[in-house]
Amino acid sequence: MRWIQLLVVGVALAPWADYSVARAAPANSPAKPGPGGNAAAPTSPAAAAADALQQRLTILRRKVLRDEDFNETDDANRDPFRSFTGIFTDRGARVNVQQVVPSIFGKFSLEELTLIAVITGDANPRAMFRDPSGLGQVLKRGDYLSKSAARVTKILSDRVVLELAEVGSGGETHALEKAVLVNPEGAEK
Repeated sequence: MRWIQLLVVGVALAPWADYSVARAAPANSPAKPGPGGNAAAPTSPAAAAADALQQRLTILRRKVLRDEDFNETDDANRDPFRSFTGIFTDRGARVNVQQVVPSIFGKFSLEELTLIAVITGDANPRAMFRDPSGLGQVLKRGDYLSKSAARVTKILSDRVVLELAEVGSGGETHALEKAVLVNPEGAEK
C-alpha cells in the first residue's frame, strides 16, 4: 500500500520536475559561504528553481499518507469521475407518471371480457376475446388487454395466461399471473 501511495505522489509531481536541472544542483550539498560569511544565493534562475523543486520534493517525501488523504471532500479532494448532473436537476415535488399502455378493450375490465376462441398449431397462436357489446378482437402474445393493461404471456390450447401488475401496500409493484379459460362453464362441470 505504501509503494502505491508513493507512486501516486511521484506521478502527480512528474509534470513539474525538471530532471536535467535537478541533477546539476544536488539538494544535499551544503551552501558555500560567500565573501561576507553569508551563504551565497543561487547564481541563476534555473538553479533557484531547482533548489525550490528539491525542497518541495523533500517535504513531500517526508509526508506520511493516510487513507483519509484519499477521501473525497468538496474543498480539497474532488473525485474526477463524479457526475455533477444531479446539481442541475430540480429535486422538487416528484410526480409519479404512470405509463399509459395502449391496450385492446381499454374501456372494459378484465372480468367483463370473455375468451371465445383459441387458434394454436402454428408458430403464432392467437386468441379471440369478446366485450359485453358482442364485439370480438383477436390478440397475440405480447398484446395488452383491458383497463388493467394485462399482458398476454402465453396462449395455450384451452386457456390464455395474462400477466397483471399489482401494486402492494408499500407502493412496490410485482407481477401476477392469471389464466383465462376458453369455456369456463364447461370446465366447472
